[in-house]
Amino acid sequence: MPLLNRLPEGELRVAYCDMLDKLIAVGDGDAALLYLYILRHGGVRDEREAARALQLSAARMERALFTINGLTAPAAPPPAADKPAQPPQYTVDELRRARTDDHCFAAVCQAAEETLGRTLTEGQLRCLLTAYDHLGLDAGAIIELLAFLKKEKGAVRLADIRRETNRWADMGILSAQDAQAYLTRRANEKPLSEAIYKALAADPAQPAPKEQRVCSFALAHGFPPEAVALAVRRTERQQGHKSLDYTLGILRRWDEAGIHTESEITALEPESRAGVSKAVGQTAAQPTDAATLAAWEQQWQENHRKEIRRRRLEAEANGL
Repeated sequence: MPLLNRLPEGELRVAYCDMLDKLIAVGDGDAALLYLYILRHGGVRDEREAARALQLSAARMERALFTINGLTAPAAPPPAADKPAQPPQYTVDELRRARTDDHCFAAVCQAAEETLGRTLTEGQLRCLLTAYDHLGLDAGAIIELLAFLKKEKGAVRLADIRRETNRWADMGILSAQDAQAYLTRRANEKPLSEAIYKALAADPAQPAPKEQRVCSFALAHGFPPEAVALAVRRTERQQGHKSLDYTLGILRRWDEAGIHTESEITALEPESRAGVSKAVGQTAAQPTDAATLAAWEQQWQENHRKEIRRRRLEAEANGL
């Protein structure tokens, strides 16, 4: 008799095949079980109640939520229809005409030469015209950007201008007014962002893109440096190494739960004894169940490390 005929009657729930394919691909049984719970109940209203119903420890529930959040993250929006994916390949004549015929762009070029301390090269001129004509930053925004880079870095490189103009375009900072508001907010947030970078063990002067992403999320959602440091500790305890993606996943889950300060987080999710530093003269605390990995959890971590190594070797082979 076919299996379908033996299924009990009852309320119908629909699972999308692409999500099921993703769950099968990652091979995470806890995440699959959590997905069934979400289908049945329409979401997770209380994480502790869901963990009890699924008979999952706090650590296993945290990893399952992180996996589900990663699988359901929205895809990056497609590029705007009215803007080509690749910037135009301006000819030398087009560069010359843009500088001589457009007085606003001419002002950008003059400001850039004052910032760089030399006449613009063809590559620098092309980079500025790309920001002005392709990315949509107006002259005032680019001039503000150049002044900001000069103040922050002293010696400004072409790569700095290219990277920052793309960042500003992605953030929608296109006018001088937008730029001034952003720079004022950035100046006010600087002491806090430096403390967050310190919690991430990052260099505030030259943070990596992932470190910038975590810091931006923490600032935007009201996480103080102490909460970020707590997320880092829990990442290292669960993963055995630094993982900014995992740390960001923890912060997102806390934000969804409405907890942001260290006291709020530890009240809802107390630290295990294994995560608490030992005081001088005290006997080391015995590990709790959450800190003692089962065999399948050890295998999960090993598979994760193998995947990271595979990606690194692939990137090296491709010269990235």
